[in-house]
Amino acid sequence: MDGGTKLNKAQYRHENIGSNSPLKNIQNVFISYWGLWIILAILFISSAIKILGAKPHAVEETATAQAASVPVFSTPEYVGSAKCRECHWKEYDAWKSTLHSRFVQLPDEYTVVGDFERDNTLTGEKNTAGMFRRDGKFYVNTIGSDSKARDYEIAYVIGIGRRQNYITTFPNGEMHVLPVEWDVKTGKWGELNRSGNDHPGNSESWSDAGSIYQIKCGGCHFTGLKINYDKDKDSFSSAWTEPGIGCEACHGPGSNHVKAAGVYFDYEKETIVNPARLPWRLRAMVCGQCHNWGASTAGVSPSKKDFPRHYAYPYNYLPGKALHLYYEAERDETKKHHQQYNEWTESQHAKAGVICTNCHDVHSKGAKQDIGSIAQTKLTQDTLCMSCHQTLQRRGVHRIHTFGSCIACHMPETKGYEHSHTFKFISPAESVRAGGVAGKSNSCNNCHHHKDTPPENLLEFLNAAKKADMPIPFTVHGR
Repeated sequence: MDGGTKLNKAQYRHENIGSNSPLKNIQNVFISYWGLWIILAILFISSAIKILGAKPHAVEETATAQAASVPVFSTPEYVGSAKCRECHWKEYDAWKSTLHSRFVQLPDEYTVVGDFERDNTLTGEKNTAGMFRRDGKFYVNTIGSDSKARDYEIAYVIGIGRRQNYITTFPNGEMHVLPVEWDVKTGKWGELNRSGNDHPGNSESWSDAGSIYQIKCGGCHFTGLKINYDKDKDSFSSAWTEPGIGCEACHGPGSNHVKAAGVYFDYEKETIVNPARLPWRLRAMVCGQCHNWGASTAGVSPSKKDFPRHYAYPYNYLPGKALHLYYEAERDETKKHHQQYNEWTESQHAKAGVICTNCHDVHSKGAKQDIGSIAQTKLTQDTLCMSCHQTLQRRGVHRIHTFGSCIACHMPETKGYEHSHTFKFISPAESVRAGGVAGKSNSCNNCHHHKDTPPENLLEFLNAAKKADMPIPFTVHGR
């Protein structure tokens, strides 16, 4: 009985103090509660030991190690605008609508705008040239440095908006601009860079050593040009990344930028030049590297007899650098070719910090402009000027031009095709001093209404217009 009782009590304990019994639940909670605190205490003690045992400069050393891991980039190389398109496709598509992207192109039925079939003969002062097509290729028959007429195949075309010139390549790799030019405005052929002293063999003729394209023009017309002249062989094996003015002409070589974006996923800004982030003068110099007239500070090397002494573009210049260290600008009133930067430096705009990109849109055709607009201005003509010059009042000469134009008076076309970028009114007095409009054009005679008016009459009228009692302007019309 006692044994049975004891057995029953043991069975009772075994059966009733089980996993679901109140006593067992209290015991589990007690163990879990203190177990949790024990675990937390262990973690706390472990962390404290690590912190107290750490070296005083461990954090600083870690930061230093991370800074030392910055990738070392090599000298950047050109990669081409097509590579830029992979990320910057919007800017690329906008750039493709500009004339920069089409400045130099391969010749075909879409890029050649000159008439090579009907009106294809030019009789000039020094030479007679004939333009023709044969087997799908374009040729110019003209006299070269040996005074013999030959057929020169066109390798590249320059320009498509206002005029078009043509490049040929000689057997030794020299590239030369042929002496004919197609004027898109008049639809006629004309002589290119002809002068009284221009004759074959005088080193200034189109085919002579003094007119080698790679030395005279190529640096601004091709992106990433490498001249590669071998003096011993007197030959050129020139190479370039792409014809025309590509992305890297203004942003610099992009290989490190591509590597930073695709491998390191960082340092993109540090590995490319963004002209918009440059100080304003350096930003203007990016445009000035080509919209300029002068000569490089570097001498042509290697060189030979009759080579130009200097490159006609800033040799070795890269965007972001100081342009004047690579180029000596010089105004040339006889040519008026791409001198916008030279003239701008003399203007009040330059003194006030108003630069090229304040008026011109670099990546696109420009606001409210047709595709391929030459100027690529952000607003149209007078609207652009008046967006800043809002306080202009009609006093003096301004009150006689209710139908006039800011551009016509302050940016007249001078010699050549470019508009003046001094932004100064060119008085008829300058033409009078130069012996007539042929010697120096002016703002007044550029107007179709006054193009045949003697500049002396225009000057008389302007002097009268400055007075309060301005007379009836009979003399301006030559009466």
